[in-house]
Amino acid sequence: MAERLDAWLSHRGFGTRSEARNLVRGGDVTVDGLKVKDCGARITGQVVRVHGDEVARRADEATLILHKPVGWACSHDPREAPLIEELVPLAWAHLPLESAGRLDRDTSGLLVVTTDGELIHRLTNPRKNLIKRYRIRYRGQLSGKAIERCALGMQLEGDPKLTMPAKLVLDRTVADGESLATLHLSEGRYHQVRRMIAALGGEVVGLHRDRIGRFELPADLAAGALRPFEPRELDALMMAEDEPPARVI
Repeated sequence: MAERLDAWLSHRGFGTRSEARNLVRGGDVTVDGLKVKDCGARITGQVVRVHGDEVARRADEATLILHKPVGWACSHDPREAPLIEELVPLAWAHLPLESAGRLDRDTSGLLVVTTDGELIHRLTNPRKNLIKRYRIRYRGQLSGKAIERCALGMQLEGDPKLTMPAKLVLDRTVADGESLATLHLSEGRYHQVRRMIAALGGEVVGLHRDRIGRFELPADLAAGALRPFEPRELDALMMAEDEPPARVI
């Protein structure tokens, strides 16, 4: 069903009809890439942007890619500010968005923010064996024994249950006693990557998640930015990696 542009915007959180009209008349709205100043323009399924940000076509749902910057908390508690919800543009700020899992304040990278509770469950349930890839900068010495321990599952302090098998790749030493590694995980316990590296004799000094399933964080999405997933990207998000975590025999 076609809907007036001002009403369409108002139903998606852009204020009253009068406030939405001011946005349109001010030249802040485009429809399919063209600036529109007619508040009565009919919207049936076109791509609408406000201040350059695409507006969710459904008024009540959205699934977004967020490039989380270091220093921001995955929380709704104002005492933990700054919060990732503050990064959400006006186009989606009215929606009940939640992150699919969390990245701690000192971790950057790929985060899925959505209104879809079922998607959150699928992305965070370790039984789905959905692999997340983390790029690690660390201090200390890790060896082939560390690779074996990750592959077999390891004990973390204060946690009676072994970690699920994970794939650790030791990349290279960079400078000042720091080295790079990559860890492929299918679960997400509290501060798990940092705790695993600490148990192996290292100290994480930088942590970045750049892949979930077969979906990689877009190189052109700057830290702090977010945008909607495309359908093909959602498909890649739920695909298993080409190979499971290696086990050492």
